[in-house]
Amino acid sequence: MGILLASAVIAQTASVNPSHQQPVVLEEGDFVAKSELARELPADNDHPLARKLIATEEGEISCEPAPQKMLVAHYRAEPTAQFSMKDDLILVAVKQADKFEILKVLQSETGIVDGKLSSDDDFEEEFITIDGMHFLYVRTRVSGSGGAVEHDVYTISSDQKLSIVPFQDVRRSAVLKEGEELRNGGSRFANGAFTFESGIYATKDPECCPSRGDFEAEFRLAGKFNQDRHSHSFEPDFSFVVAKQWRSADR
Repeated sequence: MGILLASAVIAQTASVNPSHQQPVVLEEGDFVAKSELARELPADNDHPLARKLIATEEGEISCEPAPQKMLVAHYRAEPTAQFSMKDDLILVAVKQADKFEILKVLQSETGIVDGKLSSDDDFEEEFITIDGMHFLYVRTRVSGSGGAVEHDVYTISSDQKLSIVPFQDVRRSAVLKEGEELRNGGSRFANGAFTFESGIYATKDPECCPSRGDFEAEFRLAGKFNQDRHSHSFEPDFSFVVAKQWRSADR
């Protein structure tokens, strides 16, 4: 679930002296001061629009033996292609002394369409709390008439490796009958919990019209941090499992 780019390189400018600037490359593994993230990301040969910093948020992700202090910087450019999504780039960094180490770079899929920059997706992010545990939650909005949204919940190990908490697959729910399937479903986070809603379709139903009613599920957080006996690091072992599921009457 979700789009996660394993690496990305972005260009920024940094002052060398009052009359001269040169590009600085930021990538996963780099250590930066918070002030270095507050600048506009300039245009370059691969990306013709500058991205402006629209938000920075500091929070924490739960971990053992202590939570990890995090910072998220969100940059955005307004694309020029009609009906395009926003053109986003997100840096996820962990605090290390007086600086931050960049752990992940998330970036919109973009391209040039008829001479104009077009984006296929954009992001929203927030720190959330579930059962007293803290996570980073990133929503990826994907272009298209379906209005799809992908949901990624990030946890972290004590040696500062990010990972995504998986959701139990509801497509094989026991409440579904033979010849039924879930389509066009969507998740929602509210009041500290995730829910999922979808239409129940017979195999030949058109996308507009599920004939077998509606499906709903509630998830609960399961798991804990386990200590690796060799590295002695604490590794997250979480998942979202179905706590309750039901269906409505046929339409």
